[in-house]
Amino acid sequence: MFEYDTRVSLDIEELSPLQDRDGITVRDIAYASPRGGKVTAYLVAPEGSGPFAGVLYLHPGQWDRSCFVEEAIALARRGAVGLSVDAPVKRPPRFAVRHPRTAQGYLARWTQMIVDLQRGLDLLTSRPDVDPERIGYVGHSYGATLGGVLAGIEERVHAYVLMAGLVAHSEWWRSGEHEYYRHFREQVSAKQVDEMVETMAPLDAIHFIGSAAPAALLFQFARHDQFISEHEALRYWRAASEPKEIRWYDTDHFFDDRARQERMAWLGERLGLSAA
Repeated sequence: MFEYDTRVSLDIEELSPLQDRDGITVRDIAYASPRGGKVTAYLVAPEGSGPFAGVLYLHPGQWDRSCFVEEAIALARRGAVGLSVDAPVKRPPRFAVRHPRTAQGYLARWTQMIVDLQRGLDLLTSRPDVDPERIGYVGHSYGATLGGVLAGIEERVHAYVLMAGLVAHSEWWRSGEHEYYRHFREQVSAKQVDEMVETMAPLDAIHFIGSAAPAALLFQFARHDQFISEHEALRYWRAASEPKEIRWYDTDHFFDDRARQERMAWLGERLGLSAA
């Protein structure tokens, strides 16, 4: 399902002039997706030859690649190259691949995102300034849901931070209370809902997160999350392999600065970053 030819060029394209943030470079780039089109991303790197750690970021569905840039800059100051990528639906039309609004279309879109994350790891680990033995991943909501899949198939990532993700996303097509899923159910038949659940179920993180070891896992969940219940949060954490840790925050789905500082500290310990 996730196979691709690693020999194909990344074909990195610079989309806008490089930014210098007090010694940290921020590049607005696009790299080739093995499933068509290109992946828009921000590549954030410290000065010097390294070796640096590498961190891959994937945003929540409500946002895009820009949401992790400041966090990536903060970690770059401690010795990490960051790559914050866009989901397929967030990419400009000239880079996007159009998937039909059908069960198979959604499956193709989600599969493409997993492959595009793997290709992002190719980009990071191919850099001479990145230590391939110190790679991390940070995903929020959509990024945490797909991060659980990535954790079961990738051996290159050593530490995952999964923020407010779903262990069985397919179930939301039938019962999710988010307006996106309610609207979907209003537009289609019960048979089409069943088809969506059945088609997407193989990509549920519950089939993969139990195979994340030896990678370390940090789950971050919010006490007042408007989308993820405590039951769903604990279900995700319990399905995961060891070593793992769960932390709760007195916030909504979008967390706060305490959560940000704690995940950066956690990654710093596991990826051998310098002190903040």
